[in-house]
Amino acid sequence: MSDETVIFLHIGKTAGSTMRQVLKRQFPSSQTITVRARRRPREETLADFARLPEAERLRPRLIMGHTVFGLHEHVPRPCRYVTMVRDPVRLAISQYRYVLRTPGHRHHDQAQGMSLEEYVESGLALEMDNSQTRAIAGDVGTPYRECTPEMLETAKRNIAQHFAWVGVTERFDESVVLLGRTFDWRDVRYVSANVHRGAAPPTDAELELVWNANPLDLDLYAHACRLLGDRIAAEPGFADALADFEHANARYGRWGRLTYTIPSMIKRRLAPQVARR
Repeated sequence: MSDETVIFLHIGKTAGSTMRQVLKRQFPSSQTITVRARRRPREETLADFARLPEAERLRPRLIMGHTVFGLHEHVPRPCRYVTMVRDPVRLAISQYRYVLRTPGHRHHDQAQGMSLEEYVESGLALEMDNSQTRAIAGDVGTPYRECTPEMLETAKRNIAQHFAWVGVTERFDESVVLLGRTFDWRDVRYVSANVHRGAAPPTDAELELVWNANPLDLDLYAHACRLLGDRIAAEPGFADALADFEHANARYGRWGRLTYTIPSMIKRRLAPQVARR
């Protein structure tokens, strides 16, 4: 195994929980660590991780978490990042709806009764303001609505220099097949996790509002889609590999629901009860 650590920069609401299944299968649990924000901004995970003893920072070969670029500076071995990006409009709307329905989220109480427009205009959550660019650029201090084109260029440069793979949520199967080829991982099957259904589609006004609030993320997302397309085009036999994967993943679905989906549902339903005790 390569003497490197893979860092999964998990940007919220990009199918990251599904991606974690794939990643955790590639490493022993003893070599895996999850950094947690604990209801605090994801930027604070950098300082939390840096405070760990060196032996703890040296141990993992897989680090996952809602964090931002920069964690590698505190890992005493070579690192490569992976991440998923999502259409910024869909991501921001999904993030807003998640906050509303999730007691315990740091913005849940303040967001109650807010429309999407009020939530965006409030400046309450940096996730509404070019969240993906902020994360990949490693930004930890830019105020709301003050992102700059330089931040976008930093994010693109970080991708070029430090990221082995950037997947696209809307092209999930293609992305995970390419991930497997990037690291020579044989089993990248999955079942979808944390998928919330039943919400009404956004209105045209909501779409335009979020579109206008996230110009850097729109550019970054288009850039990531181009990179993904270029890499796929350069992979020999990719179409056949994708077809084989989709067939295998469809057969895996029943087993995956038994071993992951159902236990996860039970755990989520029990969590509020445990918290009240």
